[in-house]
Amino acid sequence: MFKKMKNLFRQYRDYIRVDLILYGVLLMMILVYLILTVLQVF
Repeated sequence: MFKKMKNLFRQYRDYIRVDLILYGVLLMMILVYLILTVLQVF
C-alpha cells in the first residue's frame, strides 16, 4: 500500500513539474503581450 502511494506520488510530482513549466511560459507570454500593448499605446 505504502509503496503504491509512493509510486503515485512520484508520477504526480512529474506532472506538477510540467504544469508549473507550462504556467510559467503562459504567464511570460501574457506579460510580454501586455508590455507590447502598453508600448504601442504610448
